[in-house]
Amino acid sequence: MSVSFSTDHTHTHDLPSPAQLRDRLARAGLRATRQRLLILECLLTLPGHPTAEQVHRQVTEREASISLGTVYKTLDSFVAAGLTRRVASAEGSSRRYDADCTEHHHLFCTDTQEIIDYCDPQLDALIREFFEARGLQNFQPHSFSLHVRGCKVASK
Repeated sequence: MSVSFSTDHTHTHDLPSPAQLRDRLARAGLRATRQRLLILECLLTLPGHPTAEQVHRQVTEREASISLGTVYKTLDSFVAAGLTRRVASAEGSSRRYDADCTEHHHLFCTDTQEIIDYCDPQLDALIREFFEARGLQNFQPHSFSLHVRGCKVASK
């Protein structure tokens, strides 16, 4: 059984090149504007599940003229195009973004407000089997994501 936990999507040795960023936008049906390229790069380099404000702070270090509104609109276009997902924070008050669009779940620590990625193929299989056995009338699930709230505990 392979279970994985992660709070950080950033892998500095795997950061996409400008050409890869352009290709990613093109495959999503979006023009590769200077602003989109910069916002996508910042989203991919920030650790964890950043807010639009965190992306904006990093963007303005390189391009001061990009507004917070532009960052929100661009991130929303990325969500609509399937480049990223919107994730509610543990307290539900701020939107966070997840550049990892693979199937995984989120554990929310209510103490630290941290969002931890959780991947467990055995759990995914159990959920699929559950819904296949139950059958949802007039509804066909394509994907799912659990959001579990709790607190991190010290390792023993």
